Amino acid sequence: MERRSVTRCAWTSGIGRAAAALLLACGVVAAPLAAQDSRFVATDAGKLALHVDGQPFLLLGIQLNNSSGFPAELRRLAPAIRRSHANTVMAPIGWESVEPVEGRFDWTVVDGLIAEARAQQERLVLLWFGTWKNANMSYTPAWVKRDTARFPRVVDAQGKPIEVLSPIATASRDADARAFAALMAHLKAVDGRQKTVVMVQVENEAGTLGADRDHAPAAEALFRAAVPADMRGAKPGDWTANYAERAPEAFMAYHTARYIGAVAAAGKRAYDLPLYVNVWPREQPGLLRPGDSSPSGGAVSWLLPQWRALAPAIDVVGVDNYDTNVAPYTEIARAYDVPGNPLFVPETGGSMAHARHAFWTLAQPHAVGIGKFGIGAGFGLKDGEEAEEPIALDYRLLREAAPFLLPLRDAGQVRVAVEEDGMANVPLVFGDVDLVARFGEVRDGYGGPRGQGNKDLSGRVIVARAAPDRFLLTGARTNLKFAPRLGAHGSVQLVTVEEGHFEAGRWVRERLLNGDETAFGLILPPEGKTLMVTVQENR
Repeated sequence: MERRSVTRCAWTSGIGRAAAALLLACGVVAAPLAAQDSRFVATDAGKLALHVDGQPFLLLGIQLNNSSGFPAELRRLAPAIRRSHANTVMAPIGWESVEPVEGRFDWTVVDGLIAEARAQQERLVLLWFGTWKNANMSYTPAWVKRDTARFPRVVDAQGKPIEVLSPIATASRDADARAFAALMAHLKAVDGRQKTVVMVQVENEAGTLGADRDHAPAAEALFRAAVPADMRGAKPGDWTANYAERAPEAFMAYHTARYIGAVAAAGKRAYDLPLYVNVWPREQPGLLRPGDSSPSGGAVSWLLPQWRALAPAIDVVGVDNYDTNVAPYTEIARAYDVPGNPLFVPETGGSMAHARHAFWTLAQPHAVGIGKFGIGAGFGLKDGEEAEEPIALDYRLLREAAPFLLPLRDAGQVRVAVEEDGMANVPLVFGDVDLVARFGEVRDGYGGPRGQGNKDLSGRVIVARAAPDRFLLTGARTNLKFAPRLGAHGSVQLVTVEEGHFEAGRWVRERLLNGDETAFGLILPPEGKTLMVTVQENR
């Protein structure tokens, strides 16, 4: 992002002297040249694409630990953030931090995070921890926690209140909506021109843990009444008649979605930034017990159409996906990659398995991006450590390549292969040209030259067809070989093999490869590499 320092900043009038002084202190307050809104744009494929500064944007996120959403902590973590190669920092904002006294807002933390993100030349996603954080009310202000009459809790089946605000309570909803609208209005005032903040998460893994639904008398009456007409797909009758054993989860989803829909709508009226919710997926392996194994009322996949209809101010429902096994990971991801809702994984882990699956996620057409959790105290690399985390390799390879890669990916011209246990040779088919991705040492034997696998299962590669005879290859610990399509005679000759990198989407060639570097397959080493290959089919 291009910036210029200024000594005066007239547009800060109206945001308060303290906020203006804090932002000016970093010397990076001026708007970037030709800055444009971040927004979701409808595509011909029926998906939404995130655009920032008028261009498609691939979100490569690093999420701060829950207690690290403070300016000093973001500053301390700057070296680790740089090593992550992320282009977006995802920082929590607790309701208790901005409205410690009802009706009195303190924007010190918000302004400090924005200023520090600008100093680090990073985009920012703010995570609103309001009524819900991991299906709990822990980030609500003390004045909310103490007033149990005005802000009632969910009551479990034994009649005991738990530490979750009831989604049926209008007072809680309205208080959260007022606070969120104030936050968004403040963002518009201090960041409406520079647009450091590109997206905002509304709540965090909303729903109820500790009860399948609210059993308070008022909720009980609603549960036994007819399902409201705005619950998509419902038929005449009460919740049990419509959803049987899934009735408690559907009931809570209806009220949670309407609650969050009201909060999001209030915020969007104040400042029209992209908004999303993240969901703790129901589909994780094990017993499916909403309220126990996953929050009851979240935007789970079987209720995704209803959730989106009840909360239209939410642009995207993203799924937090921590599974390390390929089958459940891809199953969960595909459940949220549906018309009108592009794939977005706001949270994933830091293992090698998560890095492989992140590579797969980012290669899916119209995927918004991914966020790795976390980088605060006790999570990920500290500022004194130098090793590169597995997902940092993904980000390093894709960050500058994204402007070149995204149009090809969304046009169906990208293939991806990631190594899994027992899967060391993966075909990549482009119609008239085939490739094989071979992971680990390649040995000749039965079935021809085949990869033997890497001990750490770290192989991953993205192949993009940039022209009929030109292919981009980027990844690590992979050996690739071209071949003519099945049934065709002849061979595929390597005309040129360029090693290089991207600078803001522009290919920069560093050297030409031949001989030993190409005779035994195109090799992407452990530290990662990007190649641009021109081929010719000889018949």
